[in-house]
Amino acid sequence: MEAFIIYGTIFLIIVIIFLSNKGKAIRKEIAEIERDKIERKTLIEKFSRISEDSLINDDDTQGNKKVRKWASIMYAEVKGLLDDYRVDYLKYKKRPSLKGAEIVKEVKKEKRELLKELKYLEYQLKTYEEYFPIIKDLKDYILEDDSFLLNLGDKNLDEEVDPAQKFLKPEEFKKLNASQKNQLALDRYKKRKHSNLEIGRIYERFLGYIYEKEGWVVKFTGIIEGFDDLGRDLICTKGNEIHIVQAKNWSKFKIIREKYLYQHFATTTHYKLQNLISKKNKVVPVFFSTIDFSDMAKKVAKALNIKIKTLKLDWDYPMIKCNINPQSKEKIYHLPFDQQYDKIIIGNNEGECYVHTVAQATAKGFRRAFRYRGPA
Repeated sequence: MEAFIIYGTIFLIIVIIFLSNKGKAIRKEIAEIERDKIERKTLIEKFSRISEDSLINDDDTQGNKKVRKWASIMYAEVKGLLDDYRVDYLKYKKRPSLKGAEIVKEVKKEKRELLKELKYLEYQLKTYEEYFPIIKDLKDYILEDDSFLLNLGDKNLDEEVDPAQKFLKPEEFKKLNASQKNQLALDRYKKRKHSNLEIGRIYERFLGYIYEKEGWVVKFTGIIEGFDDLGRDLICTKGNEIHIVQAKNWSKFKIIREKYLYQHFATTTHYKLQNLISKKNKVVPVFFSTIDFSDMAKKVAKALNIKIKTLKLDWDYPMIKCNINPQSKEKIYHLPFDQQYDKIIIGNNEGECYVHTVAQATAKGFRRAFRYRGPA
């Protein structure tokens, strides 16, 4: 009996120890599951915030089809792993969503192939842009052109509607006098958030203003001809000298590299050949930028006799063009959103100028053109 009690006690102690260890193991396993759930959730949130571009250096994909393909597959796989984490998280959270997990699994299969194809096409497009920089300019014109806001599909409607209406409330347009309406519209035009395309146009106009102020005759080919300009934003003429100007209003985080200088030299040469420029005329390629040029770009510019200049856009430059008709001597001022603004040459007639305000223009005897047949 005593032996039974002893053995029973020993067995009970062993069971207690076993259960205690088992309990610790269970608690440890539960803690690990909870930590894993938190880590999975954190990982999903972290990778959802990371740009896919940071997974690989885009420079490594340029011109390398195998690398582009590998990168697109890798990107799809990473996204697939994240979907796996989402499935497990939905299964094992406190209130499991088994149906949601199954839906995520089904979507993952379709999504993986689409992501792979999307990433491959993205790298392919970046390669085209790398070798043919003008594509970036064309993309801006194609994707950001907002001229439809004026004509709404009717080619003649923009001749009847005063574009100042875009910047005024209906009651303002009715109640304010002409000068007040025009000045308010100009102020709002300058303050509004402009697209990259429109900012580029304003930079070209700013450079044109500088040239015209110094006695040059300026043709705004970039704005007037759109992407048919072949990268020649301004053509400035003074005496027997012609400046073929390209303008880049880019962010401070970029730098102008030599490929853009090569492109500009080529389009300047094309201009000389196309227009049969005589030897007495001097054609000079000029490249303006709001950011700096790389060391190699500077060397290329020197070797090809390209003038390079870094100049920031001054938003406070006078934007109102005061033009005098050479035949009728009418004095007309044009606002930057007027249809004929970029075709107007300033400085080829005495008395023409740029001014900051409508009041300054009217004080000099200029009025806005009577071209709109809509409400006055």
